[in-house]
Amino acid sequence: MNRCSSSAFARLIVLARPRGAALISALPVVGFGYALWERGSTAGPHVVAGPLAFLMSSWLLGHAGAMWLNADLDRDQGPVLFGRAVEVPASVVPAGYLALAVSVALALPLGAIAFTSALGCAVLSVLYSHRRIALKGSAIGGPLVNGLGYGSLSPIAGFAAASGVPTWRALVTLALAVLFILGTYFAAQAFQGDEDRRRGYRTMVVTHGPAWTLAVAHACLRAAVIGALIAALAGVYPRAFLASLPGWLLADRYLARWRLTPSADHAAGLVKRLAIGVVLVIVAAYVDHFWLLWHGHPGGGCSTAIIPDAIAPICR
Repeated sequence: MNRCSSSAFARLIVLARPRGAALISALPVVGFGYALWERGSTAGPHVVAGPLAFLMSSWLLGHAGAMWLNADLDRDQGPVLFGRAVEVPASVVPAGYLALAVSVALALPLGAIAFTSALGCAVLSVLYSHRRIALKGSAIGGPLVNGLGYGSLSPIAGFAAASGVPTWRALVTLALAVLFILGTYFAAQAFQGDEDRRRGYRTMVVTHGPAWTLAVAHACLRAAVIGALIAALAGVYPRAFLASLPGWLLADRYLARWRLTPSADHAAGLVKRLAIGVVLVIVAAYVDHFWLLWHGHPGGGCSTAIIPDAIAPICR
């Protein structure tokens, strides 16, 4: 490989934002894990390793493709969430389309719903960043793409790949996930007003300002977290989820402090604190699940105080 191609490859790696890739590839994995949890599955690692490998590989490549197309559109010069601004190589667009195509192909063995979800995410990535469409620059299009792609289709793909059983609880969980993703999305754009204005975008931070954008982000995140904790208290989820409250309070206070200087770049710090809350919930789910199994009870969602009728026969 000559020096020129090596430099282009290195820039493609930077533009793929590897630090954010783990978060994006975790979205369908959360849906996969939720499907297993809800029906109290005791499937071992050897059973789920294959589907998870395809799922994570598909979303990793989908993330890279989306970031490359986004880089071609934005041509960033300022701060970049989980990345840095570099010169965009000429190969970024064909590399983006190739990565999206391979990501869809990798989802094919996971079933029709997972494949369709991956395809939908790929199409949304193009609509988001194509120069003639650029939904990213719209106050409505940007949230719509992120809420539908990251918030809905990604966990649905994992849920379907794990043969999840559709229940009202799964729909409630999906709605909370969409609110959470939208809150994160709005927070991530709050410091980008000058860049978005320079590009001619009409994002919320341009039309309403960073203070309003962060207020909307805060409302979405609080609704998602408070809704989940109330559901846990009622018995829809394990009451062990309430142990995650300190992590959520940490993120909430961080966002409240950020709102005092809304134009500052604190997005990465917020995402890290939100990730702590998510990890605490997952740990609580595992602890509750294995505690139930240890004491001879059905695991996961089969032993919550409220059990959806659709999975009741499976739980018996």
